[in-house]
Parts: sequence; structure tokens; C-alpha cells
Amino acid sequence: MQIALSSLRPGHHPDAPAGVVNVRQVGRDAGLDALGASIASVGLIAPLVVVSGGDGFSYVVDGNRRFAAIEFLVAAGKMAPDADVPVIEREAAFAREIGLSANVTQAPMHAADQVEAFSALRRAGATEKVIAERFGQPVAQVRKLLALGGVSPTVLDAWRAGKVTEETVKVFTMASHEDQDRVLAKAIKENAIWPHYVRRMLGLDQDVSGLLAYVGSKAFKAAGGHVVEDLFGGQNAVSDPVLLKRLADERLEAECERRRAEGWSWVAKGADLPGGWRWSWPKVKTGERPLSAVDHARYEEIQAWLDSDDDDATDEQIRAAHDEADAILAKAVVPPGPAERARSGCVIELGRDGKIDVTEYVIRPEDVPAVAPKDDKPAEPEEKGLPNSLVEALCGTATEAVQATLASSPTAGLVALLAGALTADAYAAPMKLRLEGVGGAQAALKDKEPFHALVARLSAMSVDELLVVAAGVAARGVQTLYREHGSKPRAPSERPSVQALMGLPDPAVLQAELLTRFDGEGFFKSAPKAVTVTVVGEVLGEAEGRRAAGMKKGDLVAYAVASVLPTGWLPVELRHPGYDGPGSDGSGEARLSAAA
Repeated sequence: MQIALSSLRPGHHPDAPAGVVNVRQVGRDAGLDALGASIASVGLIAPLVVVSGGDGFSYVVDGNRRFAAIEFLVAAGKMAPDADVPVIEREAAFAREIGLSANVTQAPMHAADQVEAFSALRRAGATEKVIAERFGQPVAQVRKLLALGGVSPTVLDAWRAGKVTEETVKVFTMASHEDQDRVLAKAIKENAIWPHYVRRMLGLDQDVSGLLAYVGSKAFKAAGGHVVEDLFGGQNAVSDPVLLKRLADERLEAECERRRAEGWSWVAKGADLPGGWRWSWPKVKTGERPLSAVDHARYEEIQAWLDSDDDDATDEQIRAAHDEADAILAKAVVPPGPAERARSGCVIELGRDGKIDVTEYVIRPEDVPAVAPKDDKPAEPEEKGLPNSLVEALCGTATEAVQATLASSPTAGLVALLAGALTADAYAAPMKLRLEGVGGAQAALKDKEPFHALVARLSAMSVDELLVVAAGVAARGVQTLYREHGSKPRAPSERPSVQALMGLPDPAVLQAELLTRFDGEGFFKSAPKAVTVTVVGEVLGEAEGRRAAGMKKGDLVAYAVASVLPTGWLPVELRHPGYDGPGSDGSGEARLSAAA
């Protein structure tokens, strides 16, 4: 049967007859744009199930989201407000059962089936824009769905069978069907169906994002190359990495020529220099000159203000003061001039972000003046082995090589990270980490294993076991106390970063730990009386709060310890995102802040 929209009301309407409800209480408004776009495109596929209210209206017991999407279309002028819609009328006694059955018995569509259906629409002639309009999706999202649906049928079947995850399928979208099938068979055989493994087997693990950003996609395509776009936020691939590298080198060489015209003694690309030049080659030092009396006086004035305990100072004022002080100090620096440029050079490097990095006033080892030995000092015998500068250069090469390869091996990176954090020989270890949380130094005293022993022990662990160790290491780095430039410390509840950190663990476990460690008696002894009175009123009611106001401080503390702490109350300043104790509705925070 058909019924006019004006005669329909949702199942959760306050005038709905007894027994009529909308069993869906969460997510009623989710995805209405997409649902409305679908209804506008193909119509209402499934009729609404309604119950007559006897007041001239019918109330929806199944299809409330569809009804809300229709109302959305009416409000947008895409559907007439007096239009008729198909409905099925049932009795109120079965309303709740009908709504529950419709939601419980429906089976969600597998993601592989969904994206394949989208791909079929594209093959039938529908453009990305048309599909986006029909289903209320952004064009960028439709492009991703079509890419997933366009993978090899073999990959789709493996996805349906649970042999590969959606993250792995995303990697397959960047390869031909032939390569997808070849790598999938190999990955299944080796039981290594992980995204990073598939990426490597497809030859997509080389990060060319920096080179491509520097050369430009248009220039690369004009030179005969082809860019394989990664729609899912990883890294694009190119058909000819050698061509891309040549184009980047040509641009870098042109940049070097431009720099040579500036009067440098030499200009070189960083890739052409020995490893470790950045650490081992000296640079021209800047000169210094005294500040003027005015600048010196102003600098001292700023420092005095920063050292003072100005509670009214804002973060913006403090940052501005630091910036002004830095600008004054910069006046005392004498930058190198043309003469220094003529006896030094600059190094051109290409960063991972595709931007040029220039290091100026670098002195090559051969340009460092030799120091003549004194006549009264006997000549030193020739040293055996390599010179220190060369050893340092080799260390730099090893450092850069390990840095470049660890990122492509997450498990190895995790082992190196944990070994560096737990080693007893932190100063000599090749991993430099700082764990400065509360108790971190004391915990480090118990670390007895050298770095190489830790690497051997950790390498034998599974990733899940390594993550447990990593969680323990992370605990050593926690330090929530913070004060800026002499100002008052900020409570955990006032700092978004601390709230984000406190929101990570299980709320119930964190709550139990906070209650165990919170010194409630010490808190009430130190807090002003007005704060304690407000807390009593917050937890035990206004009448108890008024009675507490007449108590002496000692009696009030004893009363609060005995009556408030057992309720699981925590002060506002210590509360975390999952706190559910007294005052968690927000009213307690307002009263406590007002009293303070």
C-alpha cells in the first residue's frame, strides 16, 4: 500500500502508541546523505513497516533511517513533501519484534562483493561522478572503491575467503592482474601475505616520492614515464625508476650550476660526496660582534620577565618574548661574507619531501691548511691502520645505510629500538634513545644486558611478544609534569596531549591504578577548605556540603577521607577521558573550578 509522507512519523516520536519504538538507538543519523542519494537514484527498494497510531499518523517500526533519508530529500527540495511511499502495515503488538528482527537477521555485504559491484557499474558505462552522485559518496572514495573492485578475480576470491586482508588488496591495486596473480600465489605458498611483503615482491618498495615531487609528474610523463598512483596513502610507483633518477640528477646539476655562479669555490651534490661528510668536514665559523646598548638592555629586560613568575602571561606572549630575544641575539652574529664563500663550497641534496636542502660554507679536507710540525718536536711515526677521519666517514656510511633500510623492515626496527632502550651500555650502543619519564633512570639501573645480547634475545621473539616489551619501554618515557618558563604546572586534565595519552589504556584499568595511587588524605589536607566543601557537596549532595562548611579543617579532612574516597571520586585535575566516577557528568567540574 501507499501512504503520504505527511502522515508518517518515526518510531521514536514521543506520540508513538505503546509498544511502538525505534529499536536502533545509536547511529540513526549515520550515512543519511548516501542513503538519500541512493533513494533519489533508484527509489525506495524496501517498503517501510508502519503501525497506525489511531491519531491520523502511522509510525515507522522498520525503516526509520530510510524515512529520515526521505525527509532529508524533502528538505533539499529533491522530493515532494506530499509524495506517497510504499509501506506495510502491521499491529503494534509486534512492533518491537519486527524492528529487532529486521536489524538482527540482515547479513552485511562482504566488502569484496561491494567493490566488485561498483566496478561492474563502471564497466557498464557509469562515470565516477555519476556513481558518486547515486550513492552519496565523494568522488575520491568512489575512485578507491573502483580500484579495489578492479583487482584480479583471483585476488578478490582470496579476499572473500579470508586469505588476504583489505590492506593487502590495496597494494595489489597498483599492479597488473598478471603480476597480482603471480605474487599472490607466491605469498600464499610462503605464508607471507603481508602488505609490506607484497609491495616488495611487486617491486613497489622503492620510495620515489621525493624524486617524483622534485621532477614533477607532468615532466616525468612527458619524458615517457608512467606514474602508478597509490590511492590509499602509501607511496606512488613509477614505470621507470632509472629515468626518474636521471631527470632528478639533471635538475640537481642545473641547480649546482646556478650556485656556482654565486661565487662558491665548489658546488657538489651530496650523493657524490663520501659518506659522513656532514659530520667530518668542517664548516666556516660565523663571527661575533657586541650588541648595542639598546639591544643589550632590551635583551636583559626580556630575560628578567621570562624568569619572573607572571601568572597572567599567555603562551602567545611567552613565545613572542622568546622570538624577540632570538632576533636580538641574531644581531650579534656576523655571517660569512664573499671571502669565506670563495674558499668554501656548498652541498646540494634532495630531501624525502622533494625539496632542495643546501648546506653552505663547507670546507673540503684538501682545502684545510696543513699544520707544519715544530722543529723542536721529533717527527711522529706513521700511524698504523686507518686515520680517524676515515673511520668516522665509514661510521657515517654505516649509519646512513642502516637508517635507510630499517624503515622497510618493521620487525628489525622494533628489535633495534627496544635493544637501544634496554641496553646496559647506552653510551656505547649504536642506538641513541632518551627515556626521561618518571622512574626511567631507576629502571635503567636494572638493565644488565649489552646491546648485542639484547638483539639476539629479542630477535627470537614474535611480534606480539615484542609489543609487550615495547609497552614496558614506553612506560619509562611517561612524564606528565610540565611547566613553561617558570609558570605554574598545568594539571593533566588541562593538557590535551596528556589526555590523549591517558585515553590509550583500558579506562577501567587506568581508573583502578589512579584510585590506588591517589593520596586522597594528602589532597584534602593540602587543598583549601572551600575546595573540600565543594567536593563533599558534589559527591554527597548539597545538604552534606552545607554541613561540611561548618566543620573545622581537621574534622572536614577526616570526614572527606571516610565518605568521599570510597565512592571512587577523583579530583577534576586528575580525571581522564574514560573517568566515570562522581562528577563525570561535567557539573562537578564546574562547581569545583568556581570554588577554587
